[in-house]
Amino acid sequence: MKLSTLSAAKTAALALIASAVATTAIGAAGSAHAENGYWLMHNRGTGQCMTTENDPHNGIGGTARFAPCNSGDRRQWWLRAVSGPDTVAFSTHDVTSSGKHQCLENATGGWGLAFLADCDFGNYRQSFTLEYVFFPDGTASTVYKAQLDTRRLSVPYAAGTSYVTIRNDFPNEDPRMQWDQLATP
Repeated sequence: MKLSTLSAAKTAALALIASAVATTAIGAAGSAHAENGYWLMHNRGTGQCMTTENDPHNGIGGTARFAPCNSGDRRQWWLRAVSGPDTVAFSTHDVTSSGKHQCLENATGGWGLAFLADCDFGNYRQSFTLEYVFFPDGTASTVYKAQLDTRRLSVPYAAGTSYVTIRNDFPNEDPRMQWDQLATP
């Protein structure tokens, strides 16, 4: 292959990548680069997806929860947006009554719950680092570590609750720490 052909191919590939990464404004506080639009965030350990749907059996509002995966339910649609070097933020699809998107936040005080707050990409509590778990068959899954500390997105602490938590008591290889992106319509 000639150098000019290689350069043209490289330029075309970069143009394709640039067109695939759209700049999306999320909330009034900042912007981020969308990776692939909205996804369902599926936890391998629970077999369920992350949602903003309220659970009448669990009383703490304003948190992400688990529900059976339903690609038609926009409360389960999440935008995984690049918020900084090697970090992502998770924005909801729907907006609040004040017209803002909400993002997952690693709240202070050691609560261990994935709270929802207005998106602010200057807020490091909303940034998660990507870690990958590779399997012998060549497949992989993603683990999301809070930038604030070493805790990662995971399953509920207590049986019978539906809260998405941020915890650090399972290894990355445990399916309860692993998340896959499932397509939305």
